[in-house]
Amino acid sequence: MDNSLLDTQSQTGPQSKTAGIELSIEAGGTVLSAAAHLPAVVPAPVVVCSHGLLSAKNSPKFIAVCEALSHAGFCSIRFDFSGCGQSPRRSGPGLVDARRLDLGAAIAFALKQPWSDGRIGLFGSSLGGFLSLLAADERPELIGPAVSWSAPFDIGANHSEQLRALFPEGSGSPTNLADIEKAGRVLLIHGQLDEIVPWRDSVRIYKRLKDPGKLLLLRTADHRLTDASWRNTAIRETVEWFLAYLR
Repeated sequence: MDNSLLDTQSQTGPQSKTAGIELSIEAGGTVLSAAAHLPAVVPAPVVVCSHGLLSAKNSPKFIAVCEALSHAGFCSIRFDFSGCGQSPRRSGPGLVDARRLDLGAAIAFALKQPWSDGRIGLFGSSLGGFLSLLAADERPELIGPAVSWSAPFDIGANHSEQLRALFPEGSGSPTNLADIEKAGRVLLIHGQLDEIVPWRDSVRIYKRLKDPGKLLLLRTADHRLTDASWRNTAIRETVEWFLAYLR
């Protein structure tokens, strides 16, 4: 596996505010608000994008990632998890259990679309990265490459009190990625000045991945990659990863 440390910031990459095609995804009694970005030629592989705990699909970061993917020849879907953005809250399961159901519904939806060629990759940020890695590990026969930005290794750890509260007693979801062993073709990106999730969490995840895998540590980047140069570095590396492993 390739463990790289970026010490210099890169040139800016593609950014766009294009809205995408509005969609609705039925997810077990809840309808999720979504948007798709399509390349010039379809059908094509699809990347399903999962936002973080307090984010939503219309985050400029997610729009920029999806536009960059479409320019590179991929379809992409970004969606609001239930209770976020324009998606209603799901009743019944705990928040993380609900989000796992939502992500599964988004993957199933993508596979049924005429613009999908049946190949699926996952992209996620923070909690969305955690969920994407769980999905990639649980369904390696279906999920191709995955890219995670700033994901926690252990949601029950002291540094993640906000996340720890999301697991009610009786939740069926894993609280950490200690048993991840089937996920391969994974790119991990993490800022070394992350104020929410320590960058060493991605190191712990990386050590458990199958080959091929790659870890990029961005020396002065924060949790949300708010610095434009670091964010564009992450977007460029994300697109290149999917070009290498989802084609």
